[in-house]
Amino acid sequence: MTSHQPNLNRRSFLKVSGAVLIVAAGSSVWRAADQGIFSAGTGRAYEPWKNWRNASTATERIVAAGILASNPHNSQPWIFHSTSSAIDLYADFERQIGVIDPFRREMHIGLGCAIENMVLAAAAEGLQAEVHLLPNPGVSSHIAHLELSAAAPQSSALYTAIPNRHTNRGPYDTTRPVPSESFTSIEQLVNEATVRLFWFIDMAGRTKFSQAAEAACEALIADEQQSLDSHAWWRQDWSMVQQHADGITLDAQGLGPILTNLAKFLPDGSRQQNDQIFVKNMRQMILPTAAAFGILAVRDGMDNTQHLECGRAWQRIHLWGTTQGLAFQPLNQMCERADRERQLNSQPILNQAVRELVGDDSWQAVMPFRIGYPTQAAHPSPRRRLEEVMPHTES
Repeated sequence: MTSHQPNLNRRSFLKVSGAVLIVAAGSSVWRAADQGIFSAGTGRAYEPWKNWRNASTATERIVAAGILASNPHNSQPWIFHSTSSAIDLYADFERQIGVIDPFRREMHIGLGCAIENMVLAAAAEGLQAEVHLLPNPGVSSHIAHLELSAAAPQSSALYTAIPNRHTNRGPYDTTRPVPSESFTSIEQLVNEATVRLFWFIDMAGRTKFSQAAEAACEALIADEQQSLDSHAWWRQDWSMVQQHADGITLDAQGLGPILTNLAKFLPDGSRQQNDQIFVKNMRQMILPTAAAFGILAVRDGMDNTQHLECGRAWQRIHLWGTTQGLAFQPLNQMCERADRERQLNSQPILNQAVRELVGDDSWQAVMPFRIGYPTQAAHPSPRRRLEEVMPHTES
């Protein structure tokens, strides 16, 4: 049978092969650029971290600090209204993260974090912020009213740390323990009467916490609706990151530069594959490398005022840790599962596990986390800009 393919001599073969390699390389470079491999942490979605002090008015600069706060799934569930003498914070209920947070516990903790940032920024602007939580009982979305009055400017280390605070989801340094005085200093930052911090520092405590956390992760991905609602905030594609300026990104996962760039280059996995990777990372990296764990608890786990106060304490802790070179990561899965069990009126497996961790029924866990020294820098998450979160501003 006669072949219709042309015969190639060595020189022709090299020419064709080289052309193919150039095209392949060009496609790879295009894919790398398109997925943000060369531009992590840049673009309009990351501008708020860099220009937060550049707004034209003091109230805008205060709000710009607020939007850099910790919040669940980077959902940024906030809307701000301001005048020259006050700022009102509202919850954006359309940004609730579904049955991951059925009672809006995490949402209110995140809003409390924003309040703490704004109080610190107001002081630096020469303004005292008098905070009124849930000021309008008839409007559940009205989270806080900050009354601003003139005061001597007071810039603090916590205020300076605002643009440097990022959740670190990477491995922590297992050879470097956190000094006991750091735990004491963190405890002293919790000055809300309705909030208490429980530590899990020794091996027995860390093991018990890890067992509950791992069980919660497995239960969460086994719950189809929780898995779906969590995945809805996943932003694999670089254009989605820039467009939405919210959600969970590869850059913020703590995978390290090589694995992060590889994951960006490859097609996104399925939701189920991502769930399995999440549990594997929790089991093999996140939990084993923690120097210690903590749980912030409140008197009434269904009280949103106490959730807001817990958020203020958490933001304060994370900012202080940033000044000390410490890494933090919320580990909310056990509370998310406890809330889900309560919502479904199902067997209280995680509710019981969390109760046993706290060991005091007068306190209810709302904010578990890990602490340690980082082995790699944490990257910022995208943030929506002022004009997207301040629809009504008066001079």
